[in-house]
Amino acid sequence: MHLIMLDTCVWLDMSSQKAELPMLTALEHLVEGGSIQILLPDLIRTEYERNKDKVVEATRKRLASEFRVVRGVVESFGGEGKEAALEALNDVNHRLPILSEATHNTVQRVFKLFDMACEITISDSAKIRAAERAILKKAPFHKHKNSVADAVLAEAFNEFRASHVSEYETFRFVTHNVTDFSGKDHRQPHDDFADIFNDSTSLFFNSTSSAIEDLLDFEEFHYEYSFAWEDETRGLQEIMAAMDELFDKIWYNRHMNMIYDLENGDIEIIPAGTNRYGNNVIHENILGQAKIAAQRVRDKYEDTGPWSDFEWGMLNGKLSALRWVLGDEWDMLDT
Repeated sequence: MHLIMLDTCVWLDMSSQKAELPMLTALEHLVEGGSIQILLPDLIRTEYERNKDKVVEATRKRLASEFRVVRGVVESFGGEGKEAALEALNDVNHRLPILSEATHNTVQRVFKLFDMACEITISDSAKIRAAERAILKKAPFHKHKNSVADAVLAEAFNEFRASHVSEYETFRFVTHNVTDFSGKDHRQPHDDFADIFNDSTSLFFNSTSSAIEDLLDFEEFHYEYSFAWEDETRGLQEIMAAMDELFDKIWYNRHMNMIYDLENGDIEIIPAGTNRYGNNVIHENILGQAKIAAQRVRDKYEDTGPWSDFEWGMLNGKLSALRWVLGDEWDMLDT
């Protein structure tokens, strides 16, 4: 048997994203077949219970918002098939409450897995080791933010592994929080976790599918449960939300580079209304507005850098790709 521990963010994504539903079914199949046992620190149950209602409500709002967008496009550009399309959309609109209710059912399936899991209480020693990571600025504290819960979960996983090393074939840790847990290659753990993921039995994954792919016959599973294994196309609102976040973070990084140039005297602050422009000057009023906007970005996101060249390239590449999907030319990175 293999032990697998899923971070809270994985459980929440599984409860709210249609593309993750096959993973929930796969976990149920593996647990019932005795191939895996789920490790559930009490902190994960607490965090999930605290956030599950937000997930349900966010899913309901996303469905309603996407419906309004699609209906508006059809009404404006429907052409000859407009009436038939609107009729079909009206049918979907009547079923939206049922579609939202499906999220409640998913939550109950997660709780059923929780009840079948090996639930543990976070020990004081795990909390102390997490605090030591914070003092040393080791991952997940390397981004200068409060990552106590993440550190505690990693230490709890390692503590359980050390005391049950002969009872399981492998110990698998899964998280979607690559910012705090991963290195430059998001498929690999950060070097600061070398003491935890240090051999062939203690494994790190950034997706559930990669964590269980060697435990499941995907073709047979696909046939038995009659749904596509591939990721679903993401909704427009989800794409737009991701674009907004990438835009904010890229603009913020450019803003901080400008602040650096100001402090080094490479850019001059000039009075508002001065008839001078260029990369080496900035008007006083514009700088004031930029600082206000920068504070809004810091308040909105936990992670605002600084980023490595690799991470910076990933941010720009993601924004370029999403803009291309929605009609812009490649390499459109204006902020």
